[in-house]
Amino acid sequence: MLLALVIPGAPGDAGPADAATHRIIIPLANFALPPASLGCRGAAPAAGGATTIPITVSRIHMQVAATVNVCVSGSGPFPFVIDTGAAQSVVVSSLARRLRLKVQGRPEVFEGVDCTGTSRTVVMPAWSVAGLPLQPQTVSAANIPGFGGRGQPLGLIGSDVWSRFGAIRVDFARGALVVPGPEGPPITTGIGSASGSTAVPPASLVNGRPQAVVPMTVESALGEVVITVPLRVGGHSETFAPDTGSSQTVIDSGTAMALHLRATNVAARQTTVCSYVTIPLVSSGPWSVAGQPLRRQLIGSINLGAVQLAGFSGLLGSDAMSQFGSVVFDYSGGLMVFGAG
Repeated sequence: MLLALVIPGAPGDAGPADAATHRIIIPLANFALPPASLGCRGAAPAAGGATTIPITVSRIHMQVAATVNVCVSGSGPFPFVIDTGAAQSVVVSSLARRLRLKVQGRPEVFEGVDCTGTSRTVVMPAWSVAGLPLQPQTVSAANIPGFGGRGQPLGLIGSDVWSRFGAIRVDFARGALVVPGPEGPPITTGIGSASGSTAVPPASLVNGRPQAVVPMTVESALGEVVITVPLRVGGHSETFAPDTGSSQTVIDSGTAMALHLRATNVAARQTTVCSYVTIPLVSSGPWSVAGQPLRRQLIGSINLGAVQLAGFSGLLGSDAMSQFGSVVFDYSGGLMVFGAG
């Protein structure tokens, strides 16, 4: 099941007005992709045995997206979205066919936001991210709106992959992703096993004093990995999924109403894993993570419905996380560290 939203809307753009509702509709935006000229290389050794991977961070007004080059059996590079909100990595069906990836099992139906889609399990053989080798594994092959075309991403690298490194640092400010060491085995912990109360993130990922540290719950089952963290929104404690694949933060519409978040006359055209949608934007009001205030901004409001399988009420997007410059996702220790770079 795909839990991530992939949101290329740009709430700062001056979109066309909807005459019937007097709403300003923000059009879809095309984020920058990693240069193909980099090929299947770029990963470099860093201090403490870490490896630094170059990524492309694209900002369109308040929207932020991060992508990286992926190569498969020497072919590529193919641009993939760095997507901590994806429980399982995804390759678009057209690329899976082009690479002749081996198919396992029958098609499966997954649920997104007000939509359903069909995926196939395929075997990703020898592959790499910016030259850093990745272990062969199974991923999903699916058609995703806004993916697979010219100038569009061709897949998502989710938490199923990143969690195998134990922890990662996504450095939005420097355009880099850092892993503390080689890829390890899949996480085998159960639901809610990581509390983060006594954990310490790898020293190679934390430089200086972090701005905020928050416990991160890690759920792992059947090869999928889901992460959630607590936030304070409007004085209430809510659970959000930290989702670098969402360029915009999203909150469940029912939760937004219960918290009395102020509606606006702005909506954004966006994509989910299986649909194009127009999402109303609301004001975040005062909100914070681990006592650290977040910048007040417009966030999407939509009925998350079936994708609330992990019990969360929103997706913390790259727009909010990038405010800190960098974020560490410590899967092994159950911590999320903001401003660690």
